[in-house]
Amino acid sequence: MAPEKLQSTGEWEAIRRAFFTTGRAADVLSSLTCVIDATAIAAYAATIGAGAPQFAAALAAGAYGRRETFPFSGTDLLILLDTDPESPALKDVLAAFTRLLREAGLRLNYSVRTVAECLDVREQNPELLMGLLDRRFLAGDEAVQARLETRLPAVLARHGAAIRQRLCRAARARHTQFENTPHRLDPDVKEGPGGLLDLRLIDWLARLNPDSAGPPLGEHAAAISAVRCFLHYRAGADCNILDREPLDDLARQPFAGGKSSGECLRELLGHARAVFHEARRAIEASEKTQSGLIESFREYRARLSNGEFTVSRDRLLLRNPAHIEGDPELLLRVFDFMARHGIQAASETTRRLSAAAPAFAAYFSRPHPVWPALKTVLPLPHAGMALRALEDACLLAALFPEWGAIENLSLDEPGAGYTADEHSLRSIECVAKLRSASDASLQRFAELLAEIDQPALLVFALLCQAMGIEGASAAMERIAMPQEDRAHVEFLLAHRNDLAGALVARDTEDPAAARSLAELAGTVERLKLLAIFTYANAAAGADSMAPWRAEQLWRACSIAREELTRELETERIEQAPADLAGQADFLKGFPVRYLRAHSLAELAGHVRLYERSRPTGVAVQIERLEGAWRLSIIARDRPALFASLAATISSFDVNILKAEAFCNAKGIVLDTFVFADPQRLLLNPSETDRFTDLVERMALGRTDLRRLLRHRAPPQPKKHAGTAQVRFDSQTSDAATLVEISTEDRPGLLYSLASVFSAAACNIDVVLIDTKGHRAMDVFYVSHDGRKLAPELEASLKENLLAAC
Repeated sequence: MAPEKLQSTGEWEAIRRAFFTTGRAADVLSSLTCVIDATAIAAYAATIGAGAPQFAAALAAGAYGRRETFPFSGTDLLILLDTDPESPALKDVLAAFTRLLREAGLRLNYSVRTVAECLDVREQNPELLMGLLDRRFLAGDEAVQARLETRLPAVLARHGAAIRQRLCRAARARHTQFENTPHRLDPDVKEGPGGLLDLRLIDWLARLNPDSAGPPLGEHAAAISAVRCFLHYRAGADCNILDREPLDDLARQPFAGGKSSGECLRELLGHARAVFHEARRAIEASEKTQSGLIESFREYRARLSNGEFTVSRDRLLLRNPAHIEGDPELLLRVFDFMARHGIQAASETTRRLSAAAPAFAAYFSRPHPVWPALKTVLPLPHAGMALRALEDACLLAALFPEWGAIENLSLDEPGAGYTADEHSLRSIECVAKLRSASDASLQRFAELLAEIDQPALLVFALLCQAMGIEGASAAMERIAMPQEDRAHVEFLLAHRNDLAGALVARDTEDPAAARSLAELAGTVERLKLLAIFTYANAAAGADSMAPWRAEQLWRACSIAREELTRELETERIEQAPADLAGQADFLKGFPVRYLRAHSLAELAGHVRLYERSRPTGVAVQIERLEGAWRLSIIARDRPALFASLAATISSFDVNILKAEAFCNAKGIVLDTFVFADPQRLLLNPSETDRFTDLVERMALGRTDLRRLLRHRAPPQPKKHAGTAQVRFDSQTSDAATLVEISTEDRPGLLYSLASVFSAAACNIDVVLIDTKGHRAMDVFYVSHDGRKLAPELEASLKENLLAAC
C-alpha cells in the first residue's frame, strides 16, 4: 500500500498552522527537514538498505542538505556508490527507493554517482558540483561517505578558483535575466536579485574563499524565507513570485503586523537590496583576475588616477579614506569622477562612503549651493551609472533627503513594473542609451535630446519625479537652483503624464490636438524637454517603449512643434500683462511665444530697456551668463538691421549660439543674441564698452557695414560640412513665409543667411536661432513687399541660402 502523502499528515498541518501564527520561517524549514529526513531514512532502509546494505549511502544535497526545506520545494538527494551503478539488483532497489519517496509526495531531484565521479571535477555538471557543497549524510554505508569526505575537500581546494568563477558567471547571468535589480514590483524571492539563491551564493563563496566572507545576513534571510513559505502555502506549489494578489493576502496575515501591502513589499525589497549588494560584493571579491586585453585596458584606465582617487582593476579607490567625514563635498567629486569616466567604486570605497553617510546627510540636509556642480555632472555620459552607484551605497538619500521617502516605494501607475526609485534611475539610463541609439526610429529622439539646452534639468526632473513637486521644490531650494531652472523642472513634474495621456485620448491628426499640445508645452524648448521626459519614462516601464508608441510620441511632438513654430507669426500679443509697470504696451505685437519663453522679470527688464531707448531710439544691454553672454538690443526697424547686427557681433570673433528677433506693432524691434566668447575678449571692460558702442552705432545706422567687414576674411568651406536643408512653408502664416534652415554651424553664418534675405529686399519679421553642437537650426518668418514670398523668389533664395550654408 502506498504511504500517506506528507502534505496530508497532521504533523505537516501543524507546521503550517504554526507558521501562519508566528510567521517564523526557520521553524518551518527545520521541522519540514526533520519530517523528510525521517521519510527518506525509512525509505532507504526498506529498499537500498535491505537489498544493497554495503557500497551505498544516501546524502542530502542543495537546500535540503542545508536544512532549508520549504513547503513545496524540491528535495535534492544523491545516492553515493562505491560499486558499479549498472548492477541489475542495485537498479531495482534504487527504483523502489525513489518510488516510495514520490508516493510520499516529495518533488525529488535525484542523482546516482560513484565516489570517483564526484571527485572528477571535469565531468561534473554545475548542479551536482554545487550540491556537493551542501552535502549531508542521511543513511547507508558510512564508509562510502567517509571515502568521499577524505578526498573531496582537497579537490574543492584545488579547483576552488574555477568553481568560484563558474558560480559568479552563473549568478551574473541570472541577475541579467532580472535586469540586475531587486526593485521589481513582482519580485522572485528565490531566483531574483537579492533572493534566496543569492544568499546561497554568498555562503558558497565564503566557504570556498574565507577571506571574502561578509557581514551576517540572518535577519534578511529570515524575512525573505518567510515570504517564500507564505507563497508556497498559499499556492500549494513551488510558487516564488510575489505579485499583486498574493501581496494583498500577505498583508492580511496576523504575522504582517497590520502593515499595508505597500509596506510589506517595501520591507521585503529592503531586505532583498541588502542581500543583492552583498552578493555583488562577494562576486567582485571572488572573481578570477582577468588577463590579456582586459588587463591592458584596465592599466590604461588606471592612468585616470589623480591626487584624490586611484583606479585599480577598473575600480575607484580613495587615496585618503581617513578624511572622508571631514570633507562632505567629496561625495560630489566621487559622483563627478564616476559619471565622467564610467568607473565603478570598489567595494572598499563603497563601504567607507556608506559608513560616512550620516555625516554626508547632516551636511547636505542644510542649504548649500551645489547646483553648479550637479549641473555639470548630471549631463555626463555615465551619470546614470554613477547615480545608481550612489543609490547602491545608500548615498542618494544622503545627498537628497527626499530620496529616502521614495526608496522601495511602489508606483501605483498603469504599466509600472518597478519601485519609484528604480523607475527614476532606469529613466535616466534610458536617456543615456538614447545618445548611442542605432535604431532609426530612436535616432530622431537622440537628435531631439541633442537640441536640449540644459540636459541637467531633464535628468534632475527624472531623478525627482517620484518626490512630487513639493519634495522636488524643497530639494531645489536647498541646492540653490536658480528660479528660471526651477520653473522648467516644476513644469516637467506638473505635466509628467500629460503628453503620454494625450497620445491615448487625442487623435494626433486632429488640428485641435496640435493646438492643445502646443498650449501644453508653451515653447519649443519646453516641448523638447517634455518629449524626452515622456520617452524616458515610457522606455523605463515594464513594457519598455514599443516601436508603435515611439512613432506615436514622435508624431505628437512633431505636430506640436509645427504649431508652436506657426504661432511665432500668427499669434500676436494684443494686451500686455497687467502686472507689468512702465511702458508695457511696448510688448503689443510681439509673438505670444515671447510671453511663454520669458519670465516676468525678463519682461520687466525689456520694458525698462525700451524706456532707456526712447530718447535716442536705441538701447543696448549686455549680460554675462554661465559660459556665454547675452546681448539685448531695442531699435527702430530698418532694412538689413538684423544682418547688420549679426555682422557686428561676429566681427569680434564670437560664436552666436542663439538669437531672437521680434518686431512690435509700432515697428520697434527687440533683438537678442546669446554668444560664446572663446577669446575671452569681453572680460576686458574696455573691450565690452567698445563692443556695445559699436552695436549701438550700427543699430542707429551710423557705422558703415562694408567698411566693418572690409578686412574680415571670408568663411572657409568645411571639408565635412554635412547636409544643409532649406524648407519653405507658405501655408503657416497669412502674411509671411516660414523658412527653416538646418546646417553645419560656422563663424558668421547668421550674418550670411540674413544677408541673403536683405539682398533680396525681404523683410525679416521674426527670427528664432538655435545652435546645438556643430549644427545650426534657424527659423525665419520673411515677407516681400508686405506679402508672402512668390515661388520664383523662393527658388532664388533657396539657391543662395544653400550657397551661404
